[in-house]
Amino acid sequence: MEEAAKLVKELVDFAESRAAEYDALARDIWEHPEVSHEEERSSALYRQRLAGQGFRVQEFPEMPYSFCAEAGSHGPVIAYMGEYDALPGMSQACAVRREPVVQGAPGHACGHNLLGVGSLVAAEALVHVLGLAGLEARVRFYGCPAEESLGRIPLVKAGRFSDVDAAMTWHPADVNTPHRYRTSANLSLVISFEGRASHAGMAPHAGRSALDAVQLFNLSIEFLREHVPQGTLFHYVITNGGAKANIVPEHAALHLYVRAPTAQDLRQIMLRVRKSIRGAELMTETKASVSIKAGKCDFVPNGAIQDAIFEAMRATPLPTPTKKEIEFARALQKTIAPSDRQATLLPIGAPVELLRKPLHLDIGDFGEGRRIGGSLDTGDVSYVVPTGQMNAATWPLGVGAHTWQSCAASGGTWAMKAARYAGMSLALAGFLLLKEPERLARAAREHKAVPPYRSTMDM
Repeated sequence: MEEAAKLVKELVDFAESRAAEYDALARDIWEHPEVSHEEERSSALYRQRLAGQGFRVQEFPEMPYSFCAEAGSHGPVIAYMGEYDALPGMSQACAVRREPVVQGAPGHACGHNLLGVGSLVAAEALVHVLGLAGLEARVRFYGCPAEESLGRIPLVKAGRFSDVDAAMTWHPADVNTPHRYRTSANLSLVISFEGRASHAGMAPHAGRSALDAVQLFNLSIEFLREHVPQGTLFHYVITNGGAKANIVPEHAALHLYVRAPTAQDLRQIMLRVRKSIRGAELMTETKASVSIKAGKCDFVPNGAIQDAIFEAMRATPLPTPTKKEIEFARALQKTIAPSDRQATLLPIGAPVELLRKPLHLDIGDFGEGRRIGGSLDTGDVSYVVPTGQMNAATWPLGVGAHTWQSCAASGGTWAMKAARYAGMSLALAGFLLLKEPERLARAAREHKAVPPYRSTMDM
């Protein structure tokens, strides 16, 4: 117990002595948001920081602004994943009312300015305590751009994670909990139909309507909803409905998202979706083309790693909010209708009674055996190596991701304290996995039950 307390103190002292540096980085990225595939500045900041701390930095050709930074040369590989892309149109000041910094500009409404920094804390702190303990390991920080778009999939397919013994990450949220719940697999595709234009009044019979094909396909999806595994979701928008109402549309297209409980379910569902595309072609005498934009596997949490994370979360002291931080959280929480605040808690089984307070200042253990409709590119990593994740309460209770409220909170001082807490917890979890090799052995045994990896984008 005394040794464990000393270790935790070392982690806290390490992170807190560098708090100003970490907070400045998180704030800098929040103030300079870059959307997916455009994170040149954010990626450079991390690479420069890690190189300055003695990490060996390697940029990857598979994705712009992706990289890996590694310290150590022997032993198991412990990897932390950091993200840094922002969301389009979500610009927001650190305020309790809707107040874009720049109208229409991007903003960190998913808290990736915090996510990357928390994982940075984890990597640097783990290297520090391993040196004190005389343990050998290879500690990695993966720079993961474009999470809101393509995500880690090209890196996974290129084998960039293949030698990792344990991969870990975290996500900003409104509760502190290990991420034991699963996510959904998904596929994003654009379906375009090509027909033949004609005058809609004079010669409609001479035309072949691409818009008819889009509408018939969408109707088939509405009927298909009843005949797919429970938990399957379809979302679509028509992105091109034709040029003018009096011209039979020659070109039309839709953007479709398909979500399913597992990658294996998604593969079977897509066989039927492609039959629906073919049916729309036949009924309208048009020709379809399909462009896969992105796709993610479901997240398979590794029990051994999740247990280590939970143990570390309980051992790491939570930050203490100031009066000003509590007041800001309470005011931001009140901008959300009481009935809507439950939406962040119910899917993962967290008690709604938590909403009586503005901030979650405890450690929960929610979500075991549950699945949410959202998707994470962490899922693809979890198919190839043992993977764990946690949530840290950077936002007021009831505040969900992809909202102006989460963007406002992500620029605040409390959020940065919570990000450092997440980093210290993940560093301690990594230390536990290395200090007690049976934990890593158990993680490897569990991972053998995960189905072989096949990217959903290859369907």
